[in-house]
Formats: sequence, C-alpha cells, structure tokens
Amino acid sequence: MTRRRDFLALALASAASAAGFRPAVAQGATSLDRIKRSGRFRIGVTSAEPWFFKDPMAGTWSGVGIDLGTALAGELGVTMVPVETSWANCVAAIQADQIDVMFVLDPTEERRKAIDFPDAPLFYYAAGALVRPDQTATAWSDLDKPGTRIGVTLGTSVDRMVTETLKSASVSRFANNDEAVAAFAAKRVDAVAQFHPALVVQYARLKLGKVILMKPVTPVATSAGIRRDADPAFRTWLGERFATLYAAGKPQESFASYLRTRGIDPATVPGLVREKWV
Repeated sequence: MTRRRDFLALALASAASAAGFRPAVAQGATSLDRIKRSGRFRIGVTSAEPWFFKDPMAGTWSGVGIDLGTALAGELGVTMVPVETSWANCVAAIQADQIDVMFVLDPTEERRKAIDFPDAPLFYYAAGALVRPDQTATAWSDLDKPGTRIGVTLGTSVDRMVTETLKSASVSRFANNDEAVAAFAAKRVDAVAQFHPALVVQYARLKLGKVILMKPVTPVATSAGIRRDADPAFRTWLGERFATLYAAGKPQESFASYLRTRGIDPATVPGLVREKWV
C-alpha cells in the first residue's frame, strides 16, 4: 500500500511537470534562491491539529507548523504563504514546485527517494491510539485482533506503521485526522491511530474515549520535506535552523500555546521534547 501511494505521488509529480509546473532546479536556481527572489515562503498545510488548523469563518491558518513557517520566513525576510495540500499528495506538490516545504513530514525511506530532508529533526512525537474508555490495550499487539477496526490518516507514517504491524485487525484509511476521529465518534472504527499530539487535541474536542501511548514508547523524529536541489544550501540552512529552534524549545512553546487555545493544560500531556519523556 505504501509503495503504491509513493508511486502515485511520483506519477502525479511527473504529470505536473509535463503540464508546466517546473521545479526550481530545472530553472537553474536553488530553492533558497527562488524563495528570496520571489519574496514568498510557501508551506504546505492540511487539516491536522495541532500542526495546522484553518478557522472556518476567517479562513486563516494557525498551529505549530504555521508558527514555524512564519518564524523562518521572517528570518529570510519574506512572506509565509500557506498552500493547501494533503499528506498523501504533498510529495508530488513539493516536486512540482507548488510548495517549498511541508513541515511535520517524517523522512521515510520511500519519501527520501523522491524528495530531500534536513539532517536535524524538527521535534519528536510517538504513536498512540484513541480508544474506548473500557479498552485495556497498552500495546499494538493488544489491538491486533480479528474484528477490531483501526482508523488511520491516509499517507502518514502511522498509516504505514499500522499497515506493516497489524495483520489481523481491519485498517480503515481517511483523508485527514478529523475524518478518522469522526468515524471513531460514529463508532465506525474502534480506535484511531495517530501521533500523540494530534490525538490529545482531538480528545479534548471530542471528550470521548482515552489516549494511550502504545508501549514500547518509541520517539519518532519528524522533519520537513523539501525539493532535492543540486546545491544543498536550503537543506543546510533548514537543518541549522531546526537544531537551533529545538534547542531553544520553540516547537514545544508553539505546541503549548496551541494547546491552551483548546483548553488543554500543556503540563498534563507529553510534549515534543523526547528528553523530557523519561
């Protein structure tokens, strides 16, 4: 399933190039050059709290990814521009020069074949599950039973992990996090697997079930997807900025700020700093 999705993403990128969406590399300029020259830093956004949230009334975006994009755009002296995409299509959007970066995109082996990633991680999270109040599962194997229905978001790292790990449970894939949790609320799935920050926000809004960090808790380093340039200037710059921002606690600061807007006390949930999980 993962290989089919990556193949489709590559095919879409090729079609986009044929239609006139030429990557910056083909134009003889690096991504960093193009961003500075255009005055626009285009970040991919999709419905996925706490990373990206679109106010349905104002049409404005907020979240950890928006904060990071705004901060980095400011350092470059350009304007941050959100461009709507999806986790399943963002690789093709990067290749087709529709966006410059997709934050909170895990550097999987398949994705590395198509796009590039900075060396330094953006921050860390761990896979968890939103389950019914009476569910006693503490490990993925506890959920891997015939008749158990697991909801995941299509094209995410958790989708890949659940597909590879769970052999007996039924896996249902949804276009975004909200749809997966809506299916849980409607009892069309028995559990939703996502990374723990997204589940915490969804639980606070739903007030249904409970969030479990499935054991063993394995920190996952997330990053940001970018085009593969012959000149590594943009990748190097992003990697340096990620390391500095993580050391200064900026991703956690943005995460805590967003949680407060949802009425969640940041002190009550695991954050984005793996060193504090012990």
